Amino acid sequence: MGTMDDRLSKACVNLRVVPVDLLDALCSLSGRPSPPSGSHPVRRVYEHVLHAAASLPLGALQPGDVSAATEVRAGLLNADVPPPSDAAARCIQHTVDDLGPADLWTLVHGTAMTRDDLAWGAAATLARERLEQPDSLGEIAAQAIVDEFAERTPCRWGRHHSDAVRSALYRTLADLADVLLEVSESSPTPLAWSTHDDVRRASAVIGGVVHDVLVQNAENPPSSAQPVWQHPLPPATRTAWQWRITNGPACRASHGCGPFPSALAARHAAECAITALAAGRCSL
Repeated sequence: MGTMDDRLSKACVNLRVVPVDLLDALCSLSGRPSPPSGSHPVRRVYEHVLHAAASLPLGALQPGDVSAATEVRAGLLNADVPPPSDAAARCIQHTVDDLGPADLWTLVHGTAMTRDDLAWGAAATLARERLEQPDSLGEIAAQAIVDEFAERTPCRWGRHHSDAVRSALYRTLADLADVLLEVSESSPTPLAWSTHDDVRRASAVIGGVVHDVLVQNAENPPSSAQPVWQHPLPPATRTAWQWRITNGPACRASHGCGPFPSALAARHAAECAITALAAGRCSL
């Protein structure tokens, strides 16, 4: 079995999903909507990126390396990145650059691109042109490009607009690749979860002490960024989630973390936290 199968099968095991559901699960972890089913262009591009990421050597990269390589390639980060992550970023770039205008527009819709995504894309576009101007002017120029999207249909996009969208997609897809890296190299402790009133509960015994684990709606979550263009599927209710682990009869020690974009993301993080607690890598 090759690295690709290893990484994808590890991700399936760690998230407890069947292979056909892996892409949707990874979207859930990254906070992006799942692409429409079937041979939809967004799904095809996502699957292409996942297969590129799946071929990266196990144990050689950290989650975030593909995004970092994307920022380096965009001229927004000055850092050394591992060659495999640069190769993945280059593959993503080629995939996006090969998209024609119609598919590009479909991807923009399907990834639920936000103003922040576009602002990053515009900044990357301007950085590539090596504009000799202070950062503050660069930010103003990037925001000006973003503002123009509201007034222009794709057929009236200039080169800056198309380049900003492509750059934003580089980062979105790099993030998806990094989610696969994280999940495939994580070691969650599988817990038996029960759900009541939208609260997921489980428990784990560590060092003879019962630890209760809760996954629930986050308190005071940050408002989620709205897509610039309407996503093709009806918008799901955007809920932020958090996990909390308590131990001892009087819940003496407690630790929580969040927000996460989905219950699955919070559950996975909680199960990884239980592994870290059991290994003594952290404490409540």
